[in-house]
Amino acid sequence: MSKRILTLDVGASTLKLAEFQITKDHELELVKYGIRSVGIDPADESNRMVYTGTALQELMAELRIKPGPVMLSLSGMHVFSRYVIPPVSGIKSPRVVNMKPSRTFPICEVVWDRQILPGKEGDMDVLLAAVKQQVVEDLAETVHSCGLETELVDISVASLYNAYRVSYPDAEGCTMIVDMGAKTTSVIFVDEGQVWSRSFPVSGNSITQSIANDFSLEFGEAEALKEEVSMVALGGAYEPLEDPQADQVSKCIRGSMTRLHAEISRSINSYRSQQQGNSPARVLLTGGSVVMNYFDLFLKEKLNIPVEYMNPLETVRIGPEVDEEQINNDWHLLSEVVGLAQRKTGAAVMQMNLLPPSIVRERTFRKKQGVFALCFVLIVATLGVWGWHGSSRASAHRRYLERLQSNVSELEGWHQQIEAEKQKFESVENEVQGLEHVVEKRAVWVDILDEIQKSLPEQVWITQIRPDESQPDSKLILIGSFYKDKVYENLNNPDNTPIVQFQETLKEAELFGSDTRFSLSITDLGSGGTDNQLKSISVFQIEIVLQEPVKL
Repeated sequence: MSKRILTLDVGASTLKLAEFQITKDHELELVKYGIRSVGIDPADESNRMVYTGTALQELMAELRIKPGPVMLSLSGMHVFSRYVIPPVSGIKSPRVVNMKPSRTFPICEVVWDRQILPGKEGDMDVLLAAVKQQVVEDLAETVHSCGLETELVDISVASLYNAYRVSYPDAEGCTMIVDMGAKTTSVIFVDEGQVWSRSFPVSGNSITQSIANDFSLEFGEAEALKEEVSMVALGGAYEPLEDPQADQVSKCIRGSMTRLHAEISRSINSYRSQQQGNSPARVLLTGGSVVMNYFDLFLKEKLNIPVEYMNPLETVRIGPEVDEEQINNDWHLLSEVVGLAQRKTGAAVMQMNLLPPSIVRERTFRKKQGVFALCFVLIVATLGVWGWHGSSRASAHRRYLERLQSNVSELEGWHQQIEAEKQKFESVENEVQGLEHVVEKRAVWVDILDEIQKSLPEQVWITQIRPDESQPDSKLILIGSFYKDKVYENLNNPDNTPIVQFQETLKEAELFGSDTRFSLSITDLGSGGTDNQLKSISVFQIEIVLQEPVKL
């Protein structure tokens, strides 16, 4: 008999509900699916669960979904995630499997999980993901009110990765998945076994807000206008649209797409510099905000690499109840629900679960409610018999109380063991926080070096970067050189503007605060013609005094 699987992707503006089954041939089959707008204004977050529950009820009624367990995928707007590189070798890797998220939220208010991922040259990375416990509990309660029981809570990045691994098993080189939703856009780099992701707020809602600002419209009106035009202006020598308003809207969308391209380029640079990753060989598009006309063409022109829409159904059977024409329009939107379903087939690589213990206990209690009710009836009946028999049953009653006391004693023993485990848990938490602090501080120096490299003028090179001997934690010495005849327009009238501009660019970098002090000195090694290279070289030194010291 086939096994029924329900998956639900909870996005910022849409819900995607799908029912799968595992066939007798052990293949995944899509039985039915539906997509429904939540219909919430971004400014009305307090009523999100009300809108979500209504949309889910409508979807279940439309698809005739029966109650049962469901797996959830949360969008990036709810999830805090971070990739860390444990400062230990692969041999000692089991010591870091209990790593916890940073102190962004109090540990008692979040649910978290981690996934160990392969890194470069045999190292490993750890993906930490956390979500506010209240968010998951509210969502689980909303799902329960619709007749479904939350079985598992995953994050969209993991679901997308699992769907990609199964659908594109023979892909070579680095693939960049662009998942553009209503509130956030995530880029996921997959290069053989290595995976890395980054999220940013340039998304569907930011495009709508830009249209609302340009046309002085309410958000809902701007959203309707965006969906009506739904096109990225081609730019360049292309003729404008006949409708002036539509032409202006498409150009407004293109402006937002330009910001999106800047963030994607920044993500590529971060992936290559921080993870020593390869340049993407292809781009796969997914998410509800990538359906605009010429969106793929825009990215292809900007990135100069192949761009196509992600198809998560490459290895999934399509059931007879699924509308063929409709699925051809929607398959690129189903990546998360397919990735969730792969958790049941055993093909999923990422195995994260952000289901709070409180929901697990409640679900267990609900399963045992029938047993509890039966026990209650038996106890009442037993008490009635005892009352009828009177004193002849008094001894049996005492024996029953003794058994209860034995159970209480056993539970107290478990309580003591739990308290001991909690103390161990807190001890490990303190150790991990120290490790995380070291990792975060180490990354600061990498970011500083990367910022210096990006800001360096042409024909100028760095010969030495070192901490100051007297202030190694707060003072950085940067020494570089340049050929005067390559930098100065007039050797007889030296102009150090490029070097000064280099220092100003460093001052404006996000890594340095407004209180960071810079000092520049330039030493001329000599003067003369180019027949003597030493005489044509100048040396400069920049001292950077950090407001907040960074331990090595």
